[in-house]
Amino acid sequence: MMTSFLVKERTKETYLQKISSEPQGTQQNRIVTINNFERFVGELYEEKTIESVIEELKILKKTEEERYLDALYDLLQEWINWNTEQEIESSTQRTFFSYLRNYLYYRGIKTNQQDIKENLKFGKKIHVERHPLSQEEYRMIIDAIRNPKRKALFLLLGSSGMRIGEAMQLKKKDLDVSQERIKVNIPAEITKTRKGRSTYMSRETEKMLKPFLDDYADNDFIFDFGRTTDKSMRSARESNNLRTVLTRLNLDDRYPSNNHGKITTHSFRAYFFTLATRRHGENYAHRLTGHSGYLMQYDRMTEEEKLDMYIELEQDLMIYDQTKNELEIEKLQKDNKELTQLRQELRELKKQRE
Repeated sequence: MMTSFLVKERTKETYLQKISSEPQGTQQNRIVTINNFERFVGELYEEKTIESVIEELKILKKTEEERYLDALYDLLQEWINWNTEQEIESSTQRTFFSYLRNYLYYRGIKTNQQDIKENLKFGKKIHVERHPLSQEEYRMIIDAIRNPKRKALFLLLGSSGMRIGEAMQLKKKDLDVSQERIKVNIPAEITKTRKGRSTYMSRETEKMLKPFLDDYADNDFIFDFGRTTDKSMRSARESNNLRTVLTRLNLDDRYPSNNHGKITTHSFRAYFFTLATRRHGENYAHRLTGHSGYLMQYDRMTEEEKLDMYIELEQDLMIYDQTKNELEIEKLQKDNKELTQLRQELRELKKQRE
């Protein structure tokens, strides 16, 4: 039978081309999953590769349908068990499986949700109570960071709710300095969800960052530490720098269940989300951090309202007493000015009535 010129072979290379428009982190996770499965195949079947396994499954599918399904799900269960032996936690295994299932589907090996439910067993999910980053810990970390620009980076994470990957791709042109607080316009192409949003940075962050901004052109990365242009590598380097600081401060405790650090770059985003939720509710927190909240399409907010609510929240986000005092004085001065203006208006009204 002649093959149509429209039929193109689907390979690992064409799969990587297909996912090239996805966020960098998602692409990296897919590649890690494929490599993980490749290692498993190499250990289970010496001298075999993921390519030979896929070809064998395709042959079985054409010749022995019933044995094909048994072989496929037995293989996947062995892979799950192998990852368990590697001490990969259940939640990570499920994420890996989702990525692997997508890759195998692309390569012509399709799985059925009911078959998965009946044939595969994952370990029980372990729910760990997450360590809440305290203001004292936050202050200790910022004080221990030696590079002023890096101090500004970690102050930004905790005062804006941004992801480390988003912050590392921010450019000067993404900042709007025309308002009471610097507004951060996060372009859709650098967010995890591919949806643009805006948030703000605190006065503490602004004070630390402003000395550097005058030297930047509009298209310059704000947090460019000059070693690599690779987005994922830049974020990973900052995670490593944070771990070094945490070790120095004896704040490098890990969860026994998965050996993950209790404080990571994500802890600063969680710090913001927690305080924003307590002050203004989940929808406001979701709006600034880029999550989907409950009926968000109906909960609409003007830019003025969003900024006013951020200024109220800012007092909770501050980690230095001096800045808190400065903000309190500023608020009192503003209230006094408004009161003076109101009195003046009342006097004018009284004169008009006389």
